[in-house]
Amino acid sequence: MIARASLLDLARPRGRTDNLPAMRDPGPDVLAAVLADLPVGIWVARAPSGQAVYVNRAFERILGMGVVEGASIEEAPASYQIQNLVGQPYPIEGLPFSRVLATGGSVTVDDLVIDRGPRGKVNVRAFGAPLRDPTGAIALVTVAFIDITAETRAVAERQRAEEQLQFAVHHAPVVVWATTPEGVVTLSEGAALAAMGVRSGELVGKSIFDLYPDNAQLRAIHQRVVAGEQVTDLVDLGKVVLESSLMPVRNTRGEVVGIVGIATDVTERHQLQARMIQSDRVAAMGTLAASVAHEINNPLTFVLGSLAGGREQLAVAMRGLAEESVPASVRAALGAAAGGIAEAITAAEQIARIARDLRTFTRPADQPGQPVALDQVIGAVLRLVRKEIEARARLRIELGPAPPVRGSESRLVQVVLNLLVNAWQALPQAPPDQHEIAVRTGADGGEALIEISDTGPGVRPEDRERIFEAFFTTKEVGAGTGLGLFVCRNIVESLGGRISVGDGPGGGALFRVRLPALTGAVEPSLASEPPRAPAVAGRPRVLVIDDDEGVARILVQTLKPEFDARGVTDAREALELLIADDGIALAYCDLMMGGLSGMELFETLQERAPARAAKLVFMTGGAFTADAAGFVERQGGAVVYKPFDVLAETRHRLRG
Repeated sequence: MIARASLLDLARPRGRTDNLPAMRDPGPDVLAAVLADLPVGIWVARAPSGQAVYVNRAFERILGMGVVEGASIEEAPASYQIQNLVGQPYPIEGLPFSRVLATGGSVTVDDLVIDRGPRGKVNVRAFGAPLRDPTGAIALVTVAFIDITAETRAVAERQRAEEQLQFAVHHAPVVVWATTPEGVVTLSEGAALAAMGVRSGELVGKSIFDLYPDNAQLRAIHQRVVAGEQVTDLVDLGKVVLESSLMPVRNTRGEVVGIVGIATDVTERHQLQARMIQSDRVAAMGTLAASVAHEINNPLTFVLGSLAGGREQLAVAMRGLAEESVPASVRAALGAAAGGIAEAITAAEQIARIARDLRTFTRPADQPGQPVALDQVIGAVLRLVRKEIEARARLRIELGPAPPVRGSESRLVQVVLNLLVNAWQALPQAPPDQHEIAVRTGADGGEALIEISDTGPGVRPEDRERIFEAFFTTKEVGAGTGLGLFVCRNIVESLGGRISVGDGPGGGALFRVRLPALTGAVEPSLASEPPRAPAVAGRPRVLVIDDDEGVARILVQTLKPEFDARGVTDAREALELLIADDGIALAYCDLMMGGLSGMELFETLQERAPARAAKLVFMTGGAFTADAAGFVERQGGAVVYKPFDVLAETRHRLRG
């Protein structure tokens, strides 16, 4: 390193001392010591060549090297590895030395990068200044170097953080905003504004009370924050739901001078939570429905069995009475009693159908297995409700050639009935000739088609998906449960079909049901075909296992005219009978019994006497636990639902 000499001495050409006037020198040792120990790198070069005449220790530390003697300014970028911010050799004209010569004054350059090889790069800020001789000419240029690597990194990090913040604000589903105490927007930024139909900054200068005049919640929150409270709440703005945190802005005197807030767009989460709540309600309804069905079906089995038995006994009694020996009034009374029993049976069977329909919440439809003709389904429904429809509107029926479908006729009757009820309830009060309800069947490609349309107000486009959700209804409060179309969709989708709604030809609603057409030979469904026990000579022995004594008794009484039937109310006693007695041809076992359930009885029997387990047929009023529902699904045809015709069922299973 060049040292221990006056800078002006160094500026004089070697061997020549007559071209510069004598100057008062503080002493080379003092000056050299001061320069050497400065924390700032010093580089001094002759003008105009740029050949270095002095560098200090800080220069060597910052640049990672000493002076390159004889190197001109043109060689400086290569000699000292001086680069710009993108790693290219620094332009000669931009170097501090060159700019001092060009401007004649002091300069600052802060975009220098020194590549020190394995020791890494440093960012440098350089201050250039001229040193003039007594004639005023620039004799030397002094450049001071400061390592600003840490500062540069901090600036870059801050800039990166600001860019990320800007990116987040403009792309994340948030709104950053501020208002005056009067509600005038002073800041409005964020991607969530797009969901509100506005751009960043567009709301500035507008009043939130003018933007949302009917939003009482927003007004109340604003008043709370102006009063000094910090508030976090969900704010429903119609198109968007924002999870908002708002706080007051205070001046030095503690007065509230504004409101600042950040809000997150949680519309999708809010909708998902609403759907989850709805799903929970449906699940709870399903559990309740299955439980209610189970509780109804047990006594209903007893009622139907008793009514059927009473009807048979009454018929026998009437056949045994000689017509001439019985007064006409008595015979009329007996006939009326028989008619009353028949009507009671019809009503009880209707209750049974309703109870079976409750299973739609947990199991949308029975296992499809039988071919169903759509014209028969339409005919069955119209026999029930034709008069009600024609009292409200003209009825137009177009039954085109539709292929049969595989499914449950009773479930499809329920679908069509619900759609027709929905159609006539949608019609405004008017003379019947002013409105029309049309029913059409046909084929579309490989699908069977049912269409039901009306000339009512129709369904709004935004509601066309929601009307199939549970508990959603467009009817007045108390006029609908919101379950009819939900049940329809469940049934249709369980049969592999789909249901949709659109505009009808008469301006109302058009509901379209598409079902897979049944093609080829019809094979019986394994799931719906009950297993049959081997034929037994004489009177086959049948065991009825049910902890409800009345149900067990009435089933046994119904079976006894043709079968050797016995009832047992204790499941453990029944288990021992089944294990010990190989002569039992068939055993009806209730699924949900106290103590030992039907499922537990079956599992124990499989372990101890597997062959006897095949004789079990399980009775259920509607399985309503997850385990019971899964068991019913696995057993398939070995399950019957109460109430059922136990005599016909037993004949079919034992005699075919």
